[in-house]
Amino acid sequence: MSSPLRLLALVSVCLLVLAGVWLWLARDGGGAEVVDGSSHSGWMTIRYEGVRVDIPASWERVDRDGCEFEFEVWAPRPHSDSCTWAGGVAFYRSATFDPAHEAGVRRAESRGEPEWGGYTYAGDLAVYASDDDREIVLRVLQSAA
Repeated sequence: MSSPLRLLALVSVCLLVLAGVWLWLARDGGGAEVVDGSSHSGWMTIRYEGVRVDIPASWERVDRDGCEFEFEVWAPRPHSDSCTWAGGVAFYRSATFDPAHEAGVRRAESRGEPEWGGYTYAGDLAVYASDDDREIVLRVLQSAA
């Protein structure tokens, strides 16, 4: 192989490696972020892919890396098994969201889940919230915009 071809091959490989590193680093940059305090005491506002939602200030982002479904979740009681649903708010793509009931709040039918749950659509997302306190679920869903 001639010297110019080797140099071209080396530059191409370096560019591919750099592009791969950039894509890998950018993959987690789309998580929700706290954008400001809420107008309600004890609440905060988060934004995920252009959708803003008010949640209780005690809720924290759950690390779902390595889970079967790696959607964005903020929960009141993060626990050791972050892949198990324990309540909070989750963001799903509305195009692939397959609800079991109509939008709104309902009493949970399964044991081991928070007592109340429901969803609404905002932007290109379905926002799902659940908690033992129905008023919290209502406030979260009503704030989604």
